[in-house]
Amino acid sequence: MACRLVLRLLLFAVLLSVPVGLAAQEEGGGGGGSALGVTVGKLQTDEQKRGDAIFHKNCHLCHIATAQKRELKINANELVGLFKRPNINEQAVRQLIQNGIPKRMPAFTYNFTAAEVDDLVAYLKIR
Repeated sequence: MACRLVLRLLLFAVLLSVPVGLAAQEEGGGGGGSALGVTVGKLQTDEQKRGDAIFHKNCHLCHIATAQKRELKINANELVGLFKRPNINEQAVRQLIQNGIPKRMPAFTYNFTAAEVDDLVAYLKIR
């Protein structure tokens, strides 16, 4: 009898958490909030949408905070608010993407076309 009660309570707790999880996904996917409390812009242009896809395909492992990242000792910034930092401009970001940072970030010179770098930069501007 007690086992059934525990199972029912557990099921009830899981069902209550689903809407909260869906709301959090909606906020993060198109640009709501961030783990750092920084507001991320909404994807508006096709260029930003393509940049978002490129980022999530190639960059998110290192540049989104997760417990797994901490376990793997990946020490990379989350890039939220990148263009609000001092001395950061499009040219500097393009150079970092293409040349990488020795022993910290691979170079993507041969991975991305110029148009893909443009898309990625457009996305990072609203991140």
